[in-house]
Amino acid sequence: MIIVNAILPAKEEKKDEIITKAKDLITASRTHDGNISYNLVEDVLDNSLTFIEKWESKEALEAHMKTEEFIAFGEAIKDDLTDELSITVYVAEAVSGN
Repeated sequence: MIIVNAILPAKEEKKDEIITKAKDLITASRTHDGNISYNLVEDVLDNSLTFIEKWESKEALEAHMKTEEFIAFGEAIKDDLTDELSITVYVAEAVSGN
């Protein structure tokens, strides 16, 4: 499994707008082949937003990153951030769960 944490350092006044724009991306991404989960969470201390994604494979993630909605979202929010996105990709194996 591939896990992605993508931190979006949002401008305070743009955070709600980014969340609204993200809803279409999240909805579409959850239907992409190989997607396990796709969520956006807010850090209440530093106002950042973080996408937490789980993918079945690196190939599924790479295909997702080429989709129209992924590219459009990146373009739509580029001026709404205080800094560059911080993206970390992990290869994980579940050791317990439902």
